[in-house]
Amino acid sequence: MKKNILKYTAGLLLVTGLISVTSCKKILDVEPHNSTFTNAYFQNGTDANTAIAGSYALLRSVLTNNYSFHVYGDAPAGEFSINSGQDDGNYNISNGEFTGLNVGSGNWNWLNYYQLLQQINLVINKVPNIPINTFANQDEKKQIIGEAYFLRAFTYFYMSRVWGAVPLKLEPDLDVSQAKNIPRTPAADVLKQCLADLKTAEANLVFGYSDENQRAVRANKGSALALEAHIKAWMHDYSGCEQAAAQVINSGGYHLVSDTSQFSKVFIGKSVEGIFEINISYGQNEGGSLNNPYGGLYAPTIAYPFVATKSSLQWPVNTTYVNKLFPDTTDLRYRKYFFQAQGSNGQTIKYSNITYADGSAKNDPRLSNNIIIFRLADIILLRAEALNHLGRDGEAVTLLNTIRQRAGIDNYTGTGDDLNRTILEERLRELFYEGQSFYDLVRTKQISNPTSSFIGDYNERFDDVRINAGGNLWPIDPGMFKDDFVLTQTPYWQGKL
Repeated sequence: MKKNILKYTAGLLLVTGLISVTSCKKILDVEPHNSTFTNAYFQNGTDANTAIAGSYALLRSVLTNNYSFHVYGDAPAGEFSINSGQDDGNYNISNGEFTGLNVGSGNWNWLNYYQLLQQINLVINKVPNIPINTFANQDEKKQIIGEAYFLRAFTYFYMSRVWGAVPLKLEPDLDVSQAKNIPRTPAADVLKQCLADLKTAEANLVFGYSDENQRAVRANKGSALALEAHIKAWMHDYSGCEQAAAQVINSGGYHLVSDTSQFSKVFIGKSVEGIFEINISYGQNEGGSLNNPYGGLYAPTIAYPFVATKSSLQWPVNTTYVNKLFPDTTDLRYRKYFFQAQGSNGQTIKYSNITYADGSAKNDPRLSNNIIIFRLADIILLRAEALNHLGRDGEAVTLLNTIRQRAGIDNYTGTGDDLNRTILEERLRELFYEGQSFYDLVRTKQISNPTSSFIGDYNERFDDVRINAGGNLWPIDPGMFKDDFVLTQTPYWQGKL
């Protein structure tokens, strides 16, 4: 059995060694720990910091594996006209085909998520018992515990949006011989647990950062409240969503980047607008090579001149979609997000901060843009949506126009259902290619509403029959069934694989 060897570098969140998936028959026990080793390891504050750093590193690996953050959240939304000759699998996914030729089982398999959850559960299980005098102060111990509960809530919420019901493991497997398979937990119960975890996270975390180098890339109280707002919006608890979002906006110390010349820096990361991000910085040895189309930080939406030696473009923008979404091309976001959007090879350039590891030769491009999970503009629009549902349209319009004013487009003055649609369209504009669009369409039920023009206007790939039957959820890898007899297939996909 290999040991989990982690190296903590303050602010950088690096992992130098990770346990590989074992051949254990217990399918969810993907990172078993010897109990003697585990007890010996969690002895002091340095160990705790190392362990939470490993959790962040594993989350980074999960979200960048097979480019899944954007494959799940953006590819099915209709934002791109993916080139089938350059990227067959994701072309099919963009057409709503979650199974079939060239759609790899890596998109169906959640084992790496349980490797991440094993690490998080170890932190939750072990850190509370570490003596306080081994930490720099009491606040450091509380922060690590709060971060672990936040990361567990985020991971399960993320998984539930992808697969719906998932096995809910809340304890680490300290002894592989005692590990048990557990059935899928209903999505409503998973989300209930996420909210319970967030209450613990919020009680242990504070707003702000003691070290500005950790801005947004380590969770704080604002990150936990932003996640709470998203979960409650997903559950259509608009009162709860509004209250959580209001705390982020009013108490978090976050600000919209008002200098439009600096707007692109929001997507490099650690801006005053950032609430939670995945650190990807070449300057901190966490950039990612763009030469591997199947791993990590492959960037299919940019090519030359943003990447010097890259002539092919795998994910051109969907011109029809963009033209409907951006009728006003003076919009700051149209200018900052796209390059030659009216052509057949329009590029999405939000994430085009490229550094070349080989210098002037420019044959080894490295992406250096954080993955933006939550930022203030997102939470402002989410609160506006909640206010609209609560009948507080005046407040909703004020928030909506805060975002429109920064973008340099006209204020909006409507109410009711028209305001609801306008807020959703504003989210699709503002958060284009930020892993949110498909979830927003499903969550707001526009994509599954046969009377809504959203289907014709933005996405004809999913009809209301499929979405109402749970066809927005992904299947799980049939290969996982051979060692787990309590596992069941996602209902929509039963008999289809």
